[in-house]
Amino acid sequence: SLLGKEKGSTCCQMAAGPPDLGQAALDSNEATNPAEGTETSPRDVLRQAVFRDHSWASCAFITVGLSMCITVDILQYSMPLAFLPSVLEDRGHAPMVIATAIGVYYWTGFAGGAMITSYQVWRLLRPTEADMEEEETEELVSVGMVKRQLRYLIIGLCIGTATLLGQAIHPHLWVHTACRFVQGLIGAFIFFYAFLLSVAMFKGQQQVFAMTMASTALNIAEVLGSSFGAWIFDNWGERSVYYTLGVVSMTNQVLLFLIHAGVRGDGVARRRTPQLPGVSPSPSSERGAGEGRGVIAAISVWRPSPRGVRRLRSALSSPWLRCSVVLIMTAAMVKASVEEVLPFHADHRWGLQPLQIGTLFSIVASAYISAAMVAGKLWEHLKDFRVLFGAFWLAALGFTSWCVFFTASLYKQEAVLWGNLVAYGVCLGLTHTPAALMLAEAIDHEMGPAKDAVNGVWNTMWEAGGSLGFLLGGLIAENYARQLNLFAGYAACCAVCAAVMLSLGGLSPEKAPAAAAGA
Repeated sequence: SLLGKEKGSTCCQMAAGPPDLGQAALDSNEATNPAEGTETSPRDVLRQAVFRDHSWASCAFITVGLSMCITVDILQYSMPLAFLPSVLEDRGHAPMVIATAIGVYYWTGFAGGAMITSYQVWRLLRPTEADMEEEETEELVSVGMVKRQLRYLIIGLCIGTATLLGQAIHPHLWVHTACRFVQGLIGAFIFFYAFLLSVAMFKGQQQVFAMTMASTALNIAEVLGSSFGAWIFDNWGERSVYYTLGVVSMTNQVLLFLIHAGVRGDGVARRRTPQLPGVSPSPSSERGAGEGRGVIAAISVWRPSPRGVRRLRSALSSPWLRCSVVLIMTAAMVKASVEEVLPFHADHRWGLQPLQIGTLFSIVASAYISAAMVAGKLWEHLKDFRVLFGAFWLAALGFTSWCVFFTASLYKQEAVLWGNLVAYGVCLGLTHTPAALMLAEAIDHEMGPAKDAVNGVWNTMWEAGGSLGFLLGGLIAENYARQLNLFAGYAACCAVCAAVMLSLGGLSPEKAPAAAAGA
């Protein structure tokens, strides 16, 4: 009899979960779910929240790996930026064809972002078993979820490496266009999961650091990548640019494998589908989960659940998300147009060579890095003025972008052009970084699929702004008068959008987190 009891106890322990979760964790789980006579399957307990309280050394290592994903993806776009327009123009291609080869990255990125956002919104709206519950339960950011998203990043980088190899082997117009098409589409997924993991894997000041690094890595890659690409092109030729970037991409994949291997849980076992304490399962649940799924399946997948609609409305009404979207979309539109037009402007109005054009982008990158670091340091101290801070620098961004191109009408001294580029780079850093930090605030106030939906909306609007900026820049790339008109229009647009941000978030944005938390 005693032998039978010991054998039964051992079997129950094996069914409850693997021994590495710890007996204390299993005892805690039993205390939370004390209903007698209820069998617990392995799927019920093999859930651990991802560990988020890292040492600063571990935080820096993980942040470098995630930020490098964004850097590698953007370098695929930016490294050819200083020399590819001139190379294609010398081969006799029209400016709009060149703009298509350059800007298709952003256009397909927008398409990919729209796909991701549509799927995440569908996940949020579709009927689930949770709709039958009276109370919402926060979805766990589990170890398995984080590891799966890291694998998505590795796969995306592998595809990008293959396209770089194609550009190196056959560097012609149609190959560049096709490869950049794929890079932009895959880049949308890399953006989505890199930013999402930067929020999910950290908390507190480490989360601010991770989001600042992600935003900084993106914009450094966009502007400094052009200088780096021009330097490699000038010394070793066009093919070497793509081979070099392929090596960097594979190095990043190794880092992600190491991060993937080091992901661990917080050591607390949790049920996959939590139950209220002391409540025995209903007769329907005792008959099996299949019948419950049948009830949900009977609800049309095209009919959104009332609970999902409420959660979507709550997410989209967040002041942090609204202000962040207005800020990033407008700033990305201005930035994309500058990057599209500046190589032509520097070539035709200033007579600069590809390496010198790359130097202009380096100036912007240096100013951006400094400004982004300042924004990250000041963010905690700007608690009462965060929206006002972002709105002010958005208005300044429109004005400085116009000054960059207006300089050629008044002065032909490169020092004046450099000064305007420094001011423009500072404004970039003080708009893109606050936009990313506002996104982190918005994501933290949401639960479950709403986090993914908010992140998808933000990334899609970023891509939308960049796509529109490249389109408008490509249309007027060679006409100086139209360049001035476009950026004068941007100056007015940025001022209007700054006013919109203030109307959405208020002069004192301390109301924004309260509203988001209460939504």
